[in-house]
Amino acid sequence: MIADSISFRGHDCFKKEWAGFNSIKPVNVIIGRNNTGKSRLLDLAGAVCEGTLAQRGWRYRLSGVLDEGSLRVFDRNTSSGELGGNHWQDHGQHFVGKRLTWETDEGANPTELSFGDGFDHTSRYGDGSTNARLDYLRRAVRNVTHNLSSSVFRRLLADRDIRSEVPDNAMTLSPDGAGATNIIRRYIVTSNPRFPREIIQKNLLTALNEIFGQDGQFSEIQVKFHDEATAGASHGHWEIFLGEEKKGLISLSRSGSGLKTIILVLLNLLVIPEIEGKPRSKFTFAFEELENNLHPALLRRLLQFIESYALKEQATIFLSTHSSRPSIFSASRRMLRLFTLRMMERPQVQR
Repeated sequence: MIADSISFRGHDCFKKEWAGFNSIKPVNVIIGRNNTGKSRLLDLAGAVCEGTLAQRGWRYRLSGVLDEGSLRVFDRNTSSGELGGNHWQDHGQHFVGKRLTWETDEGANPTELSFGDGFDHTSRYGDGSTNARLDYLRRAVRNVTHNLSSSVFRRLLADRDIRSEVPDNAMTLSPDGAGATNIIRRYIVTSNPRFPREIIQKNLLTALNEIFGQDGQFSEIQVKFHDEATAGASHGHWEIFLGEEKKGLISLSRSGSGLKTIILVLLNLLVIPEIEGKPRSKFTFAFEELENNLHPALLRRLLQFIESYALKEQATIFLSTHSSRPSIFSASRRMLRLFTLRMMERPQVQR
């Protein structure tokens, strides 16, 4: 059994209300004004991916369809006891294919259980046997996984930037963009075959030009070493440069934040899976407020790229936005596949 719905409460602006995801689609959009809890919902997605739900001190409400594998707590070869009768034939098998919803306490221990479609969960052996059934079911769902479980969670914050950096071979990309310059530098200048320059000069550059379209085409991505101090940085640091015909190489520090946002998205989607040596289908990406400093046409092409990536690579994408024009997230017919969570005063899951 895999849980396909999860909500939580007890975190910041969700102290009393339940908020979460009734289902997970390839692309999931969270829309709401500032300070309504968009980032907190991404915290929930991250906790599911990282397997840290029990460590967060939140309460959860999960739902899924019971299968034989999850009901093995009802032993086929055991009879009588507190359940009465054969544990599988008289109890366990009656729950196969039934949707179960349960809540947990702050330690992620199952508490309240409920069934849909008017299903009668009571036992013909009496109240004691019925209570024992519920205890067995709590055991069955204690360690249930979710659709996102064991996925690699990658996040890009709304407050992000690409800056020049001193050399570092850590190859880590932080949610605020730190590490981006060193990743690109390593792929371009190293002789280590683990980091082929084509990842940047071909794969990332092609995607960048696809997104920019008629708004600009770049001929190359390079890095340069500053051996003298420059404004805002000491000597001994590297900076990213992009080449354009008739303009030559332009430093990223002289470019807009919209370009930096697109590069950071592409680093997450195209490069990080290469660094970690894992298939793209194993990743869940959360991008916050991509619309910041992007004009509508460029944003639309970026979203189309993300959509195509999610469907082709079978990755999962979360997007959060406070845009007053959510229709921009319906850039193509396939966007109808989106599961959209719209938030006004407080988040409300739309089925």
